[in-house]
Amino acid sequence: MSEYDSTNTDWDELREYVIDALHSVGGVKRLAEIAGVSERTVYAWKNGERFPSRSNLARLTEHLDRISATGGLQPHRRGLHERMLRPYGETPRTPAGQPEAPEEARRMAEEFVLVDRAEARPSAGGGSLQTGGRPQEQHAFRLDWVLGRARSTTGLCLMEVMGRSMERTLHDGDLVLVNQHDHALAEDRIYVLRVQDEIYIKRFSRTPGRYHFRGDNPEFAYQDIEIDPRDESLQWEVIGRVIWAGKEL
Repeated sequence: MSEYDSTNTDWDELREYVIDALHSVGGVKRLAEIAGVSERTVYAWKNGERFPSRSNLARLTEHLDRISATGGLQPHRRGLHERMLRPYGETPRTPAGQPEAPEEARRMAEEFVLVDRAEARPSAGGGSLQTGGRPQEQHAFRLDWVLGRARSTTGLCLMEVMGRSMERTLHDGDLVLVNQHDHALAEDRIYVLRVQDEIYIKRFSRTPGRYHFRGDNPEFAYQDIEIDPRDESLQWEVIGRVIWAGKEL
């Protein structure tokens, strides 16, 4: 989420501003010090996954204005910097239409990422045909926590587990956080995969010429999946790797 109204501020222009600011101040570490945020937050700005709050932007523009006044800001960057000094957007509002507290909006924009909960329900058993991807709701995760486990905040989604074959690790109804950009199969990691029209959640292992997607519950070993990666007749794909699980207690 961002404080800015996209009708008044172009996302690409904000990202360009951050990249130019990085060049002007001498890198991620220095920009983080100036803006008063973590280096991971600056990387998120640079990648277009997050954008500075008004207070962050004010600190940056004030610093760049001083550089410009002393002749340190390169001419081709001055125009972009000057455009950032104009007012952006409107006061954020809650769904009820009431003005949102600026401090709360700033904290959410800088410290958290919202992840969609998908309609798809991967099966830890015999497969689920509920493969729709329409978001049902959103959950907030700390930005620094997410970036410690994934290279990007894009491609993340929450899914609800169905079935018992992953019991001891995952149970029916658990929520899992899936990184849909991570398709690299690694031994003993848990993945969501699609085989034909069904979605599964299984632990990966391999033997020569075979991929094995197995459950953690030996009672349901008959539901394990074995794939010959050379068999082009089988339609299958890795949707992503599970990087977190939440449980009801």
